[in-house]
Amino acid sequence: MLNKKNRISNRRLIQKLFDKGGLYKNAYFIFKFLPSTEDTSQFAIVVSKKVAPKAIHRNRLKRQISESIQEKLDQIKTNIVVLVIAKQGLAEIEYQDINKGIADFINKANHE
Repeated sequence: MLNKKNRISNRRLIQKLFDKGGLYKNAYFIFKFLPSTEDTSQFAIVVSKKVAPKAIHRNRLKRQISESIQEKLDQIKTNIVVLVIAKQGLAEIEYQDINKGIADFINKANHE
């Protein structure tokens, strides 16, 4: 699980990400992101019922995404706020694919 300082809890910030955030898509995720004014990068994770109808599966996916982000947190060069939205089909893939999808975004964020 991500540390509290690395989680987004402000609803206004999440709404701002939806409205004005940059967009990056890959096979498994949609990322909405903005530069951060905080001293750390922050993340919010969304897994809808369309992706995984059962709560146990949604929570498992959120834990796996969070773990993958936590492993790669020190690789992020600039502080950003990110909303990670899971796409349909994510429930059927392996952890390595989740890890690869997160790594793709971090590489993209580091080059911008």
